[in-house]
Amino acid sequence: MRRLSAAMAAVAVTGLVGACGTQSPSDGNEPSEEPSEITPVASVSELKKTANAAMDKAQTVRIETNTLGAPPDYQGMLPNLDCALDFAESLQRCSGMVEFAADSEGFYLESGETGPEAKKWIKVPSGKSDVFREMFGSPEQYTDLGELLPEGSRIEGSERVELDGKKALRYDVIVDLEKHLQNKAEENGVEVGPERRERIKKLKEANKEDLDYTMWVDSSGRPLKVIVDAPEPEEFKNDLRVEALYSWDEQPEIKLPPDEDTRELTPSEAEELKQVMLSQQGQN
Repeated sequence: MRRLSAAMAAVAVTGLVGACGTQSPSDGNEPSEEPSEITPVASVSELKKTANAAMDKAQTVRIETNTLGAPPDYQGMLPNLDCALDFAESLQRCSGMVEFAADSEGFYLESGETGPEAKKWIKVPSGKSDVFREMFGSPEQYTDLGELLPEGSRIEGSERVELDGKKALRYDVIVDLEKHLQNKAEENGVEVGPERRERIKKLKEANKEDLDYTMWVDSSGRPLKVIVDAPEPEEFKNDLRVEALYSWDEQPEIKLPPDEDTRELTPSEAEELKQVMLSQQGQN
């Protein structure tokens, strides 16, 4: 089943559910005055069911993420992405701070190599590529409603609106961070670690233990837009928000890097790169 979450899930939900978001009803999306056949649902489970059924029929999607409200000096360090995904062919191509691509045969990443023999791209073969797909996101991760609407989330309200001239439903969703982390720990057979417990404690002290965000869906239930209001780093005075925009079945042309510009890593090289990247992410 093709599920939903966008690079949003990578940014918004993973690693503490990651971020949150709310959007006022009048923020550029006034309720439609025309009668609407779109019927809102009352529970997260029903929202997942409806969206999953609609997305299973989709062949492609383009997902664009933007960080709103960040200081200009930080823009180059933010994980904004423009991704095209083809579910039928298991293809993806993403550009942004990092450019990467993937198919069922392997994962492609800009190499950063220099020199006369350097290639623009490196390819991690399929047997070694799983961890890279987890880091950067496989098509399934980009469309995983289980991450965007995890256990501990609930619908606080809904409204019929127009979004870019199309009838839509706007849902206000709240995620109980502590409950979500406990459920994830139970699923993995572990306990919530002390660092995350401390972070939850600080969020509670700041009255941010509930993560609020807003999700717009079309008449079939597919997501059109998500706004998450991320917990800001202490040095940020801005209202830091992450926006994800979805365009379904536009038939984007997705090309893998050409062979002549690609060097395939050996298993030992792939393992070395994996360890370096895990170390940089503090996962070792």
